[in-house]
Amino acid sequence: MPEYTAFSDAAIGVTLTRPALCSAIAENIAKTGKPFVKVTLKDGKTEITAMMFDIGSSELAAKGVTAGTVVDVKLAVGEYQGAKNFKLTEIKPCADPEITPETFIKLPPVDRTLMYDEICAAVRSFIPAVPGKYTSIAEMTLKILTDRKDAYMSSSAAIGMHHNLLGGLLYHSYRMVKAAQALCGVYDVLDKELMVCGTALHDIGKIWEYDTTPNGDASFTRAGVLYGHLYLGAEYIRNTAKDCGCDPERVRLLAHMILSHHGTQEWGAVQTPATPEAYALHYIDNLDAKMYVCEEAYSLLKGGELTDKKPYGLDNRIYKPDYPEEE
Repeated sequence: MPEYTAFSDAAIGVTLTRPALCSAIAENIAKTGKPFVKVTLKDGKTEITAMMFDIGSSELAAKGVTAGTVVDVKLAVGEYQGAKNFKLTEIKPCADPEITPETFIKLPPVDRTLMYDEICAAVRSFIPAVPGKYTSIAEMTLKILTDRKDAYMSSSAAIGMHHNLLGGLLYHSYRMVKAAQALCGVYDVLDKELMVCGTALHDIGKIWEYDTTPNGDASFTRAGVLYGHLYLGAEYIRNTAKDCGCDPERVRLLAHMILSHHGTQEWGAVQTPATPEAYALHYIDNLDAKMYVCEEAYSLLKGGELTDKKPYGLDNRIYKPDYPEEE
């Protein structure tokens, strides 16, 4: 595909013409009584929502434009309340048959197979060579990762805040496992097996909480709305542990980590942390989420620039340092 200006690089005041993936269309009615649509577009780097007025979703569908369609768009790039915004002036199915939806799907920067294999290897290292009275937590975790491999590797980790991409759950878990391994080398009080298994499985409930499309778009399932991923994950682990014959105390500790990893009940935790591992899991989870938001902000900024506003989940705008170029 030829080089096109990314949405994030388009200057205010220009008209941007390029192909993109139409991932969602929402129809609304203006005060005038006429319909308008909000179209979510992906360019492979970021996604935007562009407005198109005096048209409804049925008219777009009649033109061949629906969610999941690769489209050619013409966008007027403007500014509203200090932030860049986009107005669609033209949209139609892409004229180039070689450009497919996969062209615009955002993926983790690390190969998904590599991440999955490394997580499994980390877990497998705790499986005892000689079977004991109980099945180890690591054996149970490896069984879960094997049984739910496809969903674990493809699910998004969120709808809009962090790691909201195809394979986001895997990427988030992978970085947390690596962080847990590093922290265990600093804090002797931490149980290494619980930390690796807990970080690997902390968001396993999201494979039931979200319905993730092949494009990486996530939406809440009925189970997600009724129960949430902390409960769904803890219950799945507890039920699997019964079938595996795990030590009840070890299962209790692991389930507590899952149920408390949001830290406070205000943030959705079923209970607040009560063990060193639960505290560590909460802070690793929070750190990785915030680092992802910072990384996304950095990818859209030039040196010396600030984000237009505070990124969601952070308490301040993000500044990218302006270092002189090396000669």
